[in-house]
Amino acid sequence: MNILGINFGHDCSACLIMNGQVVNAIEEEKISRIKQDFGWPKHAVELLLKNNNLSASDVNIVSFGGMNYLEIGANEIRYRFDKSKTNKYAEYLDRILAYGKISPVKMDEKNIGVFKDELVKKGFTNAQVQFNNHHLAHAYSAFYAAPFTSDLVITADGYGDGESFNFYTFQPSGLTALHINDHTVSPGLFYSMITKLLGFRPTRHEGKITGLAAYGKPTKLVDDFTALFFYEDGKLRRYPHTSLNQEWEKYSLSKNMSLSEKINLNTSEYSVGVDYAKRGSVLLEKLKELTSGHTKEDIAFACQYVTEQVVLNEIRNVIKAKQLKHPLKISMAGGVFANVRINQKIYELPEVENVFIQPAMGDSGLALGAALITDIGLHKKADTEQYRFRQTYIGPDYAGEVNDFVNRLDKGRFTISKMENPAKTIAESLAKNVIVGFWHGSMEWGPRALGRRSMILNTFNREVNDTLNKRLNRTEFMPFAPSVIDYKIKEYMPKYDETCPAADYMTITYDVDPQYHEQLQAVVHVDGTARPQLVKKETNPYYYGIIDEFYKLTGCGAIVNTSFNVHEEPIVSTPQSAFKALEDKRIDALVLDDYFITNVN
Repeated sequence: MNILGINFGHDCSACLIMNGQVVNAIEEEKISRIKQDFGWPKHAVELLLKNNNLSASDVNIVSFGGMNYLEIGANEIRYRFDKSKTNKYAEYLDRILAYGKISPVKMDEKNIGVFKDELVKKGFTNAQVQFNNHHLAHAYSAFYAAPFTSDLVITADGYGDGESFNFYTFQPSGLTALHINDHTVSPGLFYSMITKLLGFRPTRHEGKITGLAAYGKPTKLVDDFTALFFYEDGKLRRYPHTSLNQEWEKYSLSKNMSLSEKINLNTSEYSVGVDYAKRGSVLLEKLKELTSGHTKEDIAFACQYVTEQVVLNEIRNVIKAKQLKHPLKISMAGGVFANVRINQKIYELPEVENVFIQPAMGDSGLALGAALITDIGLHKKADTEQYRFRQTYIGPDYAGEVNDFVNRLDKGRFTISKMENPAKTIAESLAKNVIVGFWHGSMEWGPRALGRRSMILNTFNREVNDTLNKRLNRTEFMPFAPSVIDYKIKEYMPKYDETCPAADYMTITYDVDPQYHEQLQAVVHVDGTARPQLVKKETNPYYYGIIDEFYKLTGCGAIVNTSFNVHEEPIVSTPQSAFKALEDKRIDALVLDDYFITNVN
């Protein structure tokens, strides 16, 4: 049984399950080189099928992470599949007519037929089509990938299928919704609107707000933002509420469309979508009013603090209301849990024993969740052990292309050597302040670089970090993250617990022991925390060997690990895309498996 999971929205992606095993998963952007690419993940699907010797006609079920036929109209469905100008213009006309209240976009069962027709055009002649609730797909991706059996699953994002912040528990029949918050209360949308307010791009730059928050201080804004969230009849609410339509009518059609289009990227608006966009626009206007005269740093601080408190309070309320026996093991997914500070705060709750954050926590992870819902539904007594993540190196492997690629390089422009002892050679370079682009084996799944597509350097020379920031066009206040060898992490970060898997995937922060702030200066944020990747020999022996050798040379068991990409570009995938960084002098040296390559000049 071959099941293809698809995320059809922004951050589109594909996941392939063959005979009950997750064999490959990849985000489209890493191949197309279009950041947050959306719609049908054409290149990702083609690559997964090719890598596994399948044709489109061999796929039994195409499973979508979201009720997409009820989210968008027929013209946009067609556009997302083929990206043609004709369908784009037709989709945009639909949007204008819908906003002008002339003709609503039709979202109904008939659109399933449009999906089937488009899939047949792409060769999926034998595949059934399945659609799954957005948040349930997030929940499945977290629960079944977790290395432990979760007592509670939490999903939180901006919006998906009318919902924003949900809680699930496991039953013999699968995951069951315990408590649902609809899109109107979304803490994720609140965070995104602050992101937009501060001049960054929502759904993409929320991490900048997290980094910037550490430079701010408490002000009246904390109280003002807190007042936007409240409880009514025991349920979480968020401004705007009863006055929404009156406030929305203040805005012109052109402003409505402009605001909404930027909130809901590439999506025609409909009953829930328009309401969600309205709330985002009205909220943004309110935030502008509240934040007038405040610094960006203080706005970010208030945003981060209030979002943390809203999330933590709702978790406590649900645990209490549902009388859940605790401490609990919790698994989480959804874009809100890309926020590593929130994850740390959840882990520190007395009601919580352990946390797992699905490594592709954002919408790209819906492809995995959709495939899991389908596969588990087919095998009612599926052994969940087969789905548990032990590592995330389930992306494509281009290793077979390395030798041919290196042999074609101009030997007059580049120095190329085959390393006899790669770990020692690379560690010695790092100790000499060399910035290395590290490319090895199959790719990581998710947005974090975990020692397969990473830029690496030492942790104790801040000048090198400044250099790398300039080369990558990175924002200066954004901290770098460390890869830490397993036998040193507890020493550097005393609150680390080896039973917690979050650090394996760089999805949580820890306080760093002050005595190591100087040695780890490049990765300790201004608030004294770091976002580590724990490196184990059994999951990545090549990368482990580099850090082990580096420790022997320098006495430091951590190196800087930042994703192998220029700012605003996707993480590199192929040897060619990695090599471009060397050509552009973003890095000093490139490692392609066992090859060490530098520019002659």
